[in-house]
Amino acid sequence: MLLKSTLSDKDGTKRREVVKKVIAFMTLGIDVSRLFSEMCMASFTTDLIQKKMIYLYLGNYAEQNSQMAFMAINTYLKDLENNDPKIRGLALRSLFNLRFDGVEEYLTPAL
Repeated sequence: MLLKSTLSDKDGTKRREVVKKVIAFMTLGIDVSRLFSEMCMASFTTDLIQKKMIYLYLGNYAEQNSQMAFMAINTYLKDLENNDPKIRGLALRSLFNLRFDGVEEYLTPAL
């Protein structure tokens, strides 16, 4: 519960630390998929490092669940319209790294 409330916090440093912890739990094999919607919301940041960690999380869990995949795709597509070329490139790369049935229809318009 503490993780969920901190992910919606406006303080960037607190949020980055929580995202780091979530990624650490994920790499240890702990299921943190319950935080998927909060991580999608936390991706609306200009912090490139935090965005990279969130994209790693989204890519990992999006391949396991098709409903989560569509939330991740919408997050990536929204970031493709960002003014920062680094964020657009990261979103495009992350979108093309998704592997599940039906992803092709989202890849073509992204180009």
